[in-house]
Amino acid sequence: MKVCPTCRLRYNDEDVACLVDGSPLARMTDPRIGAVLGGRYTLVEVLGRGGMGTVYRARHAGERLVAIKVLHDRFADDAALRERLEREARSTKQLAHPNIVEVMDFGLTETLVPYLVMELLQGEPLDQPIKRDGAFELDRALMLGLHLARGLARAHDFGVIHRDVKPENVFVCSSDDGTSVAKLMDFGIALAPGDRRLTAAGQFLGSPKYTAPERFRAREEITPASDLYALGVVLFEMVAGRLPFASESMAGWVLHHMETVPPELTSVVPGCPPVLSRLVAELLAKEPKHRPVDAHAVVSTLGSMASEKARRVRQASTISREIAVPDENARLGAWRERARLYQLMVDRVWPGVSAPPAIANDLAELTGALGRLDALRKEAQSLEAAVGAEEARQKADRQRLVHAVETLARDLSQLRSQTRLQGGAEESASEHLDRYRLQLAKLIHMDATMGSTPSPLGLETLREALAAYEAWTAAAAPSPTRDLEFQLQALRDQVERKDAESRQEQESRKEQLRASADERIQLEQRVLRLSRALGETLRPFPQNRDLFRKMRGGTMRAIG
Repeated sequence: MKVCPTCRLRYNDEDVACLVDGSPLARMTDPRIGAVLGGRYTLVEVLGRGGMGTVYRARHAGERLVAIKVLHDRFADDAALRERLEREARSTKQLAHPNIVEVMDFGLTETLVPYLVMELLQGEPLDQPIKRDGAFELDRALMLGLHLARGLARAHDFGVIHRDVKPENVFVCSSDDGTSVAKLMDFGIALAPGDRRLTAAGQFLGSPKYTAPERFRAREEITPASDLYALGVVLFEMVAGRLPFASESMAGWVLHHMETVPPELTSVVPGCPPVLSRLVAELLAKEPKHRPVDAHAVVSTLGSMASEKARRVRQASTISREIAVPDENARLGAWRERARLYQLMVDRVWPGVSAPPAIANDLAELTGALGRLDALRKEAQSLEAAVGAEEARQKADRQRLVHAVETLARDLSQLRSQTRLQGGAEESASEHLDRYRLQLAKLIHMDATMGSTPSPLGLETLREALAAYEAWTAAAAPSPTRDLEFQLQALRDQVERKDAESRQEQESRKEQLRASADERIQLEQRVLRLSRALGETLRPFPQNRDLFRKMRGGTMRAIG
């Protein structure tokens, strides 16, 4: 197969030039180039390939350039992986943050291979500058660490745990003023509220070099604190130019994370601020409850050390370079001009009489196909406008709710930090209940065995049971923290409900767009075959030579 590098129309191997614009045809290096996914995205060129799939530069029907990750064909039957990708699209779309790569859409190709539509950025994964530059300058490390902490704060505010924070999953691009912007990406193994686990028993997802100790322990709950541990490893690596531990095996990494105390940054990097060293040490604490209360607290601490330039919130620059892909209006106009020229040729060869039935039928079918293409194009434009308007409305609604969520989450973070500073208990009501029941069981056993003589140990056990019961009562009682947690969850639920309602409304329009795109592609291939047949029939007649010369440069240029 060949493809026109200008309009992306596909041709047979024997064809030489595009009938629409006259461009020399190129051999297709990837069978998907020129394909339209979901009726909305035209694949333009390959950006990169990996073990899971291929990333393409694509053009959205609304003229926006996007990146599309299409999984390899062998994953078409992997229902669990498909569900993971769909979850990544849902959860990431909800988050909408400058430090998280935006995922706009999810779908399946015609062969049921999953794909993700993401914002198109220019830059590189964080692991590349770490390998190239080694230890970063302090303000650069603080700035990128701030970006990651802000991105995690947004994810955790919505109950989404990334589970694979590492330099390879951080994309570093530039803002309009040239300053670096870090964006978290690849939420494919993220854990969101209410999600059932999509991994088989004993299967581990993540990167051992950056994994929190509790992730290796069976049946231990995964919490946002696991992401904070990974952030601590990344911060250590950016500041020191190396990881806190070294190992050649999976078992070695597990052992280090679970048992080895990481070195203090001040002992590795002379001149490292003690505040930063303490923060990284807290992030790398073996027990989750000894780490910072949440990502907002990390943002606050890093912000206190960073320069004003590093603290500034920036948007990554979007890629606006034009791609030479004529829109459907221009292409349809070129086909119509070609049909008009064919009609002129027929009139010259058979003036005043009917053309042979085969030629007349082909010309009539060509005209009818172009009319149908025009009707479908207008219908698709109307549908795309409706989908785009709904997406814009949904985004605006989500932004308002997201702002409310972020405000509540910051207040909650401050309360948690104050509680810790005041020595308040951080154990949950269930932990106090477990301790009370343990002491009560001890007391019942002692009462059954000690007879009628009181025991100091029994009195101490009774006091411990009473203290645990009082702590349980206090932990279960209403509190400002619990009230904020309730409000935060209510807002999260509201965002999820609105997103679910919008998805349901949009799916019908998107299905119509897919069907319309499929029919337009088939019609355009039919137009191509009819045009080729008419050209071969009418070319031998000398009176048509000037019209064929006009066509040779491409009818799109002829009408331009």
